[in-house]
Amino acid sequence: MNLSDQDCNKLDHIDIAKNLSSEIQHYPLIILETVDSTNQYALTQADTALTCLAEYQTQGRGRQGRQWISPYASGLCLSIKQRYNDLLYPLSGLNIALAVTVAQTLQQLGIAEIQIKWPNDIQWRGQKLAGLLLENRCLTYQCYDVVIGIGINVKMPRQSEVAIDQLWVDLYTITGKTFSRNQLAVQLINRCWHTLLTYPQSGLTNFLPIWQTFDVLYGQQITLHTPKESVVGVAQGINIEGALILQLNDQKRYFNDGSIAL
Repeated sequence: MNLSDQDCNKLDHIDIAKNLSSEIQHYPLIILETVDSTNQYALTQADTALTCLAEYQTQGRGRQGRQWISPYASGLCLSIKQRYNDLLYPLSGLNIALAVTVAQTLQQLGIAEIQIKWPNDIQWRGQKLAGLLLENRCLTYQCYDVVIGIGINVKMPRQSEVAIDQLWVDLYTITGKTFSRNQLAVQLINRCWHTLLTYPQSGLTNFLPIWQTFDVLYGQQITLHTPKESVVGVAQGINIEGALILQLNDQKRYFNDGSIAL
C-alpha cells in the first residue's frame, strides 16, 4: 500500500478492517469520534482483546502523568488491549518490544533517522514524533489486561506548538507528504498485534539487537529522575527485561522506570 500523497481523511472502519491480518480480524475494531482516552476506554470494556481508535481524545494520557495532545484528526490515537495469563516475561520488556515495533513501522514507511529514547519515546532528530503508554489491570494472580496506547503526530496544526511543552515533529513536516491515517493505522495495528501475540513465546530476545540500532541514549551521560532519587550516569543500553542500564562510576545499576534529562 502506498501511504503517501493521500488525503489525511477521517478514520474509516471498513477501509481499516478489510486490510487487517487474518489472525486479528475476529477482534473487535472500535472507532470513536471523541473519547476521554482510548486507553481508559479499552481498559473498561469487557472484551479480552480489542483495537480502539479515536479522532480526538479530551484527556489523552502520556507517561509520567503527562497529557498527550493531538488536535482533531491530526494524528493517530490508537489503543490495543490484550489479556495475558501466566505471562513468563515482564511487561517492561513488552513495552520495549512495542516501541521497537512502532519505530520499525515508521522506518519502513521511509522515515529515516528514527530513534527511541528509553523507554518508548519515538523521536526524529531529537523531536518527539510518537509515544507509547502501556497500562495494565490485574484481574487475578498472573492474569492481566494489558493496553498499549500509541500516539503518532501525522499532520498537526502549527498552533499546537503553544500547548505542547516539548520539541515535536509530525510526518508531514519530515516528508512533505500527507499520509493516509487509515493505511497508517492498518500497518501499526497489524504489526503491534503480531508483537503482542508472539511476545509470550520469546520475550524481548528478538528485539534487543534491533533496539540497539534505535537507541539514542547509548554512551551518553544522562540524569535519570525516579520517584526515589536522581542519578547521573552513562547509558549502556537495556537488559533482557527492558531495564535501562546505567554505568555509575565503577558499578552498573538497572532501572525500570524514570524520566531522563540529557
